[in-house]
Amino acid sequence: MAQPNPVKVLDVCRVAPPPLSLDSTTPKSLPLTFFDMVLLKFPPTQRLYFYETSHPTTTFLEVVVPKLRHSLSLTLQHYVPLAGNVTWTPDYSKLIIKYVEGDAVSLTIAESEVDFYSLSLVTTFAKPKISILFYPAW
Repeated sequence: MAQPNPVKVLDVCRVAPPPLSLDSTTPKSLPLTFFDMVLLKFPPTQRLYFYETSHPTTTFLEVVVPKLRHSLSLTLQHYVPLAGNVTWTPDYSKLIIKYVEGDAVSLTIAESEVDFYSLSLVTTFAKPKISILFYPAW
């Protein structure tokens, strides 16, 4: 029998950079290099950030998470193309990451009772198996 997933997804949202002004000089596209294109055949990187808190879940969701979302949004205003999508240039000569108003990054907030300190105690070879416990089931 399969073990229950120890991760509980609390919120899934999309975070966009603040709207750009009409006279903004912020670049909206970024050309991909040869080295970037080699990585396109692999699945996207997933990052896990752990935060330990003594606050109840409701406080975390009502106070901390909005600040995290706002901070991410403000950071994206300096790296707008990173909220975009991979596409071709109009003449189909090269791949670029292009931001279009409304593009956003996905943010998943989840909680777990699993002891994440155990990740640092196991050998390097066992980490991939244990880290799978921390990815939410979709």
